[in-house]
Amino acid sequence: MENLEREIGEFREAFCPYGYLDVKMAVENALSAGYDSDWAYEQVEAFADQCCMKISEVDPCYVVMDSIMQEARNEIEGLTGFDLQNDAGFEVYGNYMCTCYDWRDEDIEGLKQALKENEVTSDDLSDATIHWLGMVEVNIEEL
Repeated sequence: MENLEREIGEFREAFCPYGYLDVKMAVENALSAGYDSDWAYEQVEAFADQCCMKISEVDPCYVVMDSIMQEARNEIEGLTGFDLQNDAGFEVYGNYMCTCYDWRDEDIEGLKQALKENEVTSDDLSDATIHWLGMVEVNIEEL
């Protein structure tokens, strides 16, 4: 029985090699951005395919958070002309459940300035972009 339980655990880990907290963080970010777990998995699967990697080699938190940031990047650039990565240095620092967004103070100031100058409101933005802005500590309602 002990051997069977161990083998079942190893079999299950072959499908999902990530820890519970890694999966939880990736799915929480997807949900907060207006998506679901299927969308999160699709992002990981597409990333693995594009990079010729096995899914077990991909950091799901990084991929989900980067996908959200890229959506925000495209949306904000379309509304303001400000590019989060070319005009500023917003990045995703990947480390599984410790994955986070990284930026400098001047990046935030440039972003806020672009949003103010173009009179962008929360009504203009998707749930994903509003979520991302909150993660980088920008409250669109206060601008």
